[in-house]
Amino acid sequence: MSFTEDLAHKLQLLNLNHALYNIFAYLLKPITAFITLYQSKPANTAVYLHQKRIRYGKNFACAGGLWMSDFEEVKKNLLEPQARTYKLAPSQLRKEVLPKSFLLSLSQAGAGGNGDWEAYRAAVNEVIFDDSVKERWGDSTARKLIDDLAEEYKTLKMDDKLDFFFESNDSGLNMFLAKYLHYVIFGIDPSNEEAIKAIVKFHYELKSAAYHINVISQILFRKNESEVEQALSKVAKIYEDSPTISKMNENEERYKNMTKKELSLLMVSIMSLAGMVGPQTLATIVLGNRGLPEYEGKKTGSIKVENIWDTIDLNDRDEVLKYMLECGRLRHPVSNTHKIAQEPFAAEVNGKNVKFPKGTLIYIPMQLASLDESVYGADTFEFNHNRENLCPFSTIFHSFGNETNGRICPGKAVAETMIVDVLIALGKVRRGLTDQAYGTM
Repeated sequence: MSFTEDLAHKLQLLNLNHALYNIFAYLLKPITAFITLYQSKPANTAVYLHQKRIRYGKNFACAGGLWMSDFEEVKKNLLEPQARTYKLAPSQLRKEVLPKSFLLSLSQAGAGGNGDWEAYRAAVNEVIFDDSVKERWGDSTARKLIDDLAEEYKTLKMDDKLDFFFESNDSGLNMFLAKYLHYVIFGIDPSNEEAIKAIVKFHYELKSAAYHINVISQILFRKNESEVEQALSKVAKIYEDSPTISKMNENEERYKNMTKKELSLLMVSIMSLAGMVGPQTLATIVLGNRGLPEYEGKKTGSIKVENIWDTIDLNDRDEVLKYMLECGRLRHPVSNTHKIAQEPFAAEVNGKNVKFPKGTLIYIPMQLASLDESVYGADTFEFNHNRENLCPFSTIFHSFGNETNGRICPGKAVAETMIVDVLIALGKVRRGLTDQAYGTM
């Protein structure tokens, strides 16, 4: 950590906890706003956050907010109702391109919300992730997608072209994710080339996630924003006409009279910012394409997870799941989330008790909680998928194991089932086996 980082920490701390009459803090606001923007990208990385904690302690200022990384504090914040703003991790979202029902930015009723979050989340839970999802992830169509992926992996591995498997949008892992997730979640036929082409174009080629991020979006899409808007509308219509959303009863009071179109637009934003990005990131980690972080003073970065994958019992789904969770513990697919303080509070920062006002942006660093040595012990930064409390303490799906304040990733079961199936199928290819094993979580 450099002198500039130390200065940034002090300035942001002043900005967060200053008294109303502190004119100096107000004069510095343009500078702290720039610091917030500058830090928003590195604050998504585990190494940067870990360095911050080493230097400043479990609570520190960064990217415009207070990071509270104590294990119990993270647990509490994941289990209590959350007030939200338009943030995705440290990045500022473009409010104007998001639907009013965007769940990630709505506050819960127990934290200043008006009931919108509860109503729209109920629609997602009951309409999108109903029992038909479980039926589809275990049927012959889903199995064929995994079989085809395994065959492609085998061919590319033999030709020493696995980079293509991970990088191509027209085949390999990315195409599999587009087909599998949209089939299992929405019931969209993976052989519907027109629909899949539109989905791939919007989410991958036009970078749907970046379109929703402030500043980045205005830079990347300054010349073709209308093209992105048209692609978004096309995908929203595909979602609306899908077997899943088309069966929805509109104007249900418990959904606050949400329409099919409104639900489809909500799902476009969710798939853009979480549903496509999260599984892709986690899959590349567990498949060994994305290495573990080089934590300061640790040897985690030298661990080759694929070597461990090659040794686990592929006929034991629980062991495969634990392997996946341990990969995620050491490198979260989503490192942090946030809440807005609903009352004044105090926290220890650099050994001093510091007071913060109501409205303070509090980051919830799930990644740092997963690296808390007071919880995970001497082998915290080593790989041990048989460690105690791995499953009940996992925070990779915005929950504490299966405990949740309701904000647990709605696609958790889909992601776990899919990745376990992929690990089994591709793992057997790596070992030269031809039989496939599938099951349900």
